[in-house]
This record gives sequence, C-alpha cells and structure tokens, in this order.
Amino acid sequence: MSGYAMQDETIRLLLSRLDDLCDRGARGEAAVSPYLTPREAKYARIHLSARIRGGTAVLWGGFPEAERVRVFVLPDYTEGLADPEALAAHPVAALAEAGLEDLADALREAVRPICVKGSGFRELTHRDYLGSVLGLGLERDAIGDILISDTHNAILLTDARVGDFLMTALTKVATDTVKVSRLPEGTSLAGTRRLQPISDTVASERLDCVVAALCNLSREKAQMAVRSGLCELDYEAVEDCSATVVAPAVISVRGYGKFAVHAFDGTTRKGRLRLVAGKYV
Repeated sequence: MSGYAMQDETIRLLLSRLDDLCDRGARGEAAVSPYLTPREAKYARIHLSARIRGGTAVLWGGFPEAERVRVFVLPDYTEGLADPEALAAHPVAALAEAGLEDLADALREAVRPICVKGSGFRELTHRDYLGSVLGLGLERDAIGDILISDTHNAILLTDARVGDFLMTALTKVATDTVKVSRLPEGTSLAGTRRLQPISDTVASERLDCVVAALCNLSREKAQMAVRSGLCELDYEAVEDCSATVVAPAVISVRGYGKFAVHAFDGTTRKGRLRLVAGKYV
C-alpha cells in the first residue's frame, strides 16, 4: 500500500473495515461492504488481492464495468470452489455454478438494479437522480452506479432493502414524476454505460495536454485547472501538469466532467499522438 494511502484517513478506515470483513470470512461467515467509491475500490483490490486470487473475495457492482462496487468476502471454506476469473466476471453466476446458492442469493440481494422512469416531459441528469435519492435521507454509499438510459430514464444499483424503499418513496426526480420498479431478473447491464466519443491529437501524454484536449481548453487554461487542484487522474488528485497519463485512464476535471482515456493510437505525420477517449454522460 502506498504511503499516500496510509496517510489518508478515509483509506485507513476503509482498510480497517475490510479487515473486519475478512475476520468474519475466517469465522465462516459471508460479509459485504457498503458501495465504495472508485478510489476506495482501487485500494480495496490491492488490500484484498490475495483473497481475490484465492476466490474468497469479489468486488461487484452489478455489471463488469461498474465503478461503484461492494466488497463481498466469502467464507474461507469456499476457497477453490469457484473460479476466480468467473467470480470477477459475474460472481452471482459463478457462485451458483459452484453450488453455493445461498451465497449467490446473498450477493443478488446486495446488488440489485432498479429502473426509474420519468414522465418524458423533462430531461433528467445524473445529478437530478442522485440529488433526489439523497434527499430521501439515504447515504451515498447505499447507492452504486446510476446509469442514464436516456434523457427520461435511469437504472440505479442498490440493494433489495433500499430498492424496496425507493419503489414507494421515490416519486419525483427534480420536478418530474417518476415510477420505480425492479429490473427483470437476468437483465444484462453490460455495455449500458454511455460515453460521448472524443477523438483529438495531443503533443504528448502530459496531463495538461490531455486535459486541454478533453475539455477543449487552451494549454494555459488546462495548466491552471491542474495546478488549482481541479483534476483527478485515476481518482487521485494531481496538481503536476507534467504527470503522465497512461491509458486506459480516468480523468475528472471539476466543472468540465469525467472522461475515459482509452488509448493513444499512433502518431500523425506531424508527430502528434492520436487521443481516443470518451466523456461520461
């Protein structure tokens, strides 16, 4: 674990909670965390790497591309019973295939998608859905990813208990009337995350160059954004304009949005790098 992480109180508390979950796994119990932020998930994977390789821990948010995930620690006696690669790809199916039906059901209840349908008279954004859910008194870690199906509908990942609550309590998002229902069992969410494609060229993989291209800023304004602490690279605050962006990467710029850098795909005749990226919508 990096020294930076060990000095971060949020991460220290997370690792302590994960150790508690592992203690329960050692006692033959299954244990699940709240939904983690992408940054927390990154450190959780590092901390639990041995358990993940052994097939007794999995991070799952309802679909392979989920960013907000829950840690599910399996009892130690399950080691070797389910294939770790299959667990990572789709843990519910892998546990069921291994004959661990009770654990599969527990994970299915812990990560449950619900559908929120608007009336169609107002465009709704990620911020609208999140604000309305939190306005009901829920904590952010009770909700996983919010997937915007279109301008009037979304899919929220939560658990069975919170999902049941939202089906009765969530009647409005912003000023629009909505209806909440369970997503049909077995519905695949793979590929549901929407990105607006971005193609550009950059002088180098430096963070300021990439931020300028992603946000359509001048180099000087991009450098100001980085130095002002407005940028995160792979969920870590970075104020060094010369930091190297290694694809694939995620860059967030406060006030401009969140971006996925897929690749630097070759060079142009003028020696510039072809940037292939997308903006989260």
